[in-house]
Amino acid sequence: MTERVAAGTLRPGTVAAQRITVSGLRDGRPLLRFRATWYCATDLDRTWDLRATGWHVSIDGDAPLDIDLRFPAPLDRMAAMSPSYTANRAVNAVPVLCEASPGIRSTADLPHIVARLG
Repeated sequence: MTERVAAGTLRPGTVAAQRITVSGLRDGRPLLRFRATWYCATDLDRTWDLRATGWHVSIDGDAPLDIDLRFPAPLDRMAAMSPSYTANRAVNAVPVLCEASPGIRSTADLPHIVARLG
């Protein structure tokens, strides 16, 4: 089935989704896992466990959590709105990086990056 999205047309047999998993290991065992699932169409295998919008946060441990965060905007506005969810931290880092001495810096080398409102 051909699917129209803001970026163009998805034709049958092309990629409609991607999943990226990053695991933090401790003593060779997974301790923390981040998984991003980006999709343009929901006609995927059920094991992808897609939500309508937003993020799903699941924490196993001493204080387990299972939270769904939904983006409160209609899908036809999602392409214009959603870049703010991922770009804000990078944009707020610009003044901190401009003030830093030259060279490669990690987040441990920089002050906390917070939004400067107003």
